[in-house]
Amino acid sequence: MSNSDVCKVKIVGATGYTGGELIRLLLNHPKVKIVSLTAAGFDQPQPAHAFWPWLRHVIDLPIRPETEGEADGADLVFLSVPHGAAMKLAPLYYEKGLRVIDLSADYRFPDLSERQGWYEGEHTSPELCGVAVYGMPELFREQIKHARLIANPGCYPTAAILSLYPGIQWGFFDPDRIRVNSVSGVTGAGRNPKLPFHHPEFDQNFFAYRIGKHQHAPEIVSVLRRVTGKPVTVTFVPHVLPLQRGILSTIYCRKAKDVPLAEIWNAYQETYAREPFIRLYPLGEAPALQAVRETNFLDISLHEDAMTGDVVLVSAEDNLTKGAAGQAVQNLNVIMGFPEKMGLLPL
Repeated sequence: MSNSDVCKVKIVGATGYTGGELIRLLLNHPKVKIVSLTAAGFDQPQPAHAFWPWLRHVIDLPIRPETEGEADGADLVFLSVPHGAAMKLAPLYYEKGLRVIDLSADYRFPDLSERQGWYEGEHTSPELCGVAVYGMPELFREQIKHARLIANPGCYPTAAILSLYPGIQWGFFDPDRIRVNSVSGVTGAGRNPKLPFHHPEFDQNFFAYRIGKHQHAPEIVSVLRRVTGKPVTVTFVPHVLPLQRGILSTIYCRKAKDVPLAEIWNAYQETYAREPFIRLYPLGEAPALQAVRETNFLDISLHEDAMTGDVVLVSAEDNLTKGAAGQAVQNLNVIMGFPEKMGLLPL
């Protein structure tokens, strides 16, 4: 396809939060046409506004029960489905020649031994794990351009990996002494109601969860080891806030060598100077969630602990946008040769 063509897309899982975010973004994309919306859990087509009220009189396309592998005239399919479901659907679309962007974790590990013990069940399409490209344009842009199957990154890993990469790559941080605390809005838990996220239980509450055993920990480690070639280890603790969306991460790194913070900041600036969605804050400033809400930006700041000399990184992203659907659209733009910011600027 030339970059003058319109990309026709199908969204599988259009009733979930990331599916709804994909609809929101793609309706404003000048080079994309949504040709099919599908989901599981019902027998007859439903109007899109039954699930997303803001779509009333905005889109006529219904959300239909998914017919597995039915292309519906699309060039590219987004799989916004749970872990374990995508590995069954992706081969059906891949074999028909469609580009596939999978928002689950099913293809994020080229070495399947890395997912063992973190995700349940055997992988049903392991042959595709070796051809899938990790969909983080800042680190894998050239591979993404030619990929037919994209493994869209997790929300927590997006913030952690991109915050840490320059410091590890340049040798400023001890790769064996990294601690990541991340706080997410509740949409990260999905749309199906469940405890402890029921409103009366969750309102005015705040807690850590899956301490020491969250499935995004091996993803962070796997990618950082691949891109830096260094023996990275990470302690990762996620928390959840009674907010709809957003992730704020605080990351603690011991210096591998005694260098001024300004020198580390300059390395970050050099690494990300041409990246359209990474915003590096001046020294002394720190991001907040309101700065990234409903945007594809990842905001990063660097600080130094006055007592220990450790570097503290603070990053902010929208878990549904840069952490999921926005990054998926960014990957579509890279694949199609569209301007990378197309359909993703907040104004």
